[in-house]
Amino acid sequence: MLHEMEVEMTTLNVAITPRVTEVLGAVQRFTALERLALAKLLLDSLLATETADETDWQKLSLAAFEQEWDNPDDAIYDNWRELYGVQPG
Repeated sequence: MLHEMEVEMTTLNVAITPRVTEVLGAVQRFTALERLALAKLLLDSLLATETADETDWQKLSLAAFEQEWDNPDDAIYDNWRELYGVQPG
């Protein structure tokens, strides 16, 4: 029988709540392959969230960079190929 406990993960102490204990009890009835699939799905859900957060941050920083870069003072460099005699291609 599972009960409320604490799990130490490297530098993070995680309290196992009654809700998690209930889920772990249900998972005990899963086959090893089902538990492995569940673990992968849980990990993927965390990684997908981190990737989405990272993408959002990159979009914000790109927008700020474009705003800084695209200004009247730097417009002279918009046609840099012509300015420096560089042939296209």
